[in-house]
Amino acid sequence: MPRLRAVLFDIDGTLLDTRDAWVAAFDAGLAAIRKTSLPGSEAAQWIGTPIEVIYAERCGLSGDELAKAVIKFQRVEAESVHDGMRAYPGVREALASLAAWELATVSNKRRDTSVEALRATGLLPFFALVLGGDSVPRKKPAPDPILKAASALGVHPTECAIVGDTEVDVRAGKAAGARTVGVTWGYGTRARLEDAGVDYLIETPDALPALLRALRPSTAA
Repeated sequence: MPRLRAVLFDIDGTLLDTRDAWVAAFDAGLAAIRKTSLPGSEAAQWIGTPIEVIYAERCGLSGDELAKAVIKFQRVEAESVHDGMRAYPGVREALASLAAWELATVSNKRRDTSVEALRATGLLPFFALVLGGDSVPRKKPAPDPILKAASALGVHPTECAIVGDTEVDVRAGKAAGARTVGVTWGYGTRARLEDAGVDYLIETPDALPALLRALRPSTAA
């Protein structure tokens, strides 16, 4: 097994609790086109899936309506970073224990929103790289974010672990050849993570450093 050199994190439901902000942005997107086909509180079960996909597949949007809803969603989400997002308990301490690895985030939200959310919650200094859905041609579950992060960090995808709360993260990691760590405190479910073939599951952030150390060869520096 290749040496583990980098750890890539999802943001929503993994590092940050963003549900309230996401729901408000989702509802605003539909309101912008005068549609109320699905409340954000129900759609929140798919947080992590690209918003374009949720609006298209779950709300039947296409064309100009889809584009307008997505733009409004992204605008409202960006405006909510200071009062609608918070780090999960224990995340900051876990990140502080991971100095032995290169750290990055790979989110489907816009990169500028990701940066501001991490800055507002005090987590930005932990990361050498922040990628958003607009940083790559294809969002997760495509492998593009993991492949780009690995390249930017100077490591091979097989030397990366992707940490996330949904099957979207697992599938992206698997497609890239990375190891996958599912977290159970987010918006996904254990069953969905397991169905996607997740390699490891953890219940709390403080379990992550020990798991990563166990995956690191004893001869590693």
